[in-house]
Amino acid sequence: MKPKHILIALAAFPALAGAALAKEETGALACVTDKWDEKEVAKGHKLADWAGRCVGVPDDPASPKYTEDCAIKYEFMPDESWKASGTCTFTFPGGDTMQDSVEEGSHLTDYIYKITGGTGKYKGASGGGTYKCESLSETLCGGRFKGTVDLP
Repeated sequence: MKPKHILIALAAFPALAGAALAKEETGALACVTDKWDEKEVAKGHKLADWAGRCVGVPDDPASPKYTEDCAIKYEFMPDESWKASGTCTFTFPGGDTMQDSVEEGSHLTDYIYKITGGTGKYKGASGGGTYKCESLSETLCGGRFKGTVDLP
């Protein structure tokens, strides 16, 4: 059997792989700002706390839509570079949750998320990917995500 055929067999029969396979997810993302608390700690050096809610709508109609509650800390430097990190909790229909950590910054084209666990169906989940959410107004952003979800 050629390697290509082995991969097709593993995709068709996940039990042959010895563990669950990653499911690729892509979709739309829309977020609203609930809190933006910015403080200037030195000339041109600012820290900000952001809290917001998002809706994720996967491209695959069989994948569930979900909401997210996020908290992210931003740091803006005098040279106009910036970076941020935080966490989000995804809530799916039925109440199962999944958590991730996020990294944003002026040094990144697309921002990074890493799945760190969950509850119910998502207990032990891992994976991650990239996202971008562009400002549409002072309190709204819209964008896309792409990544994988690995379930045990």
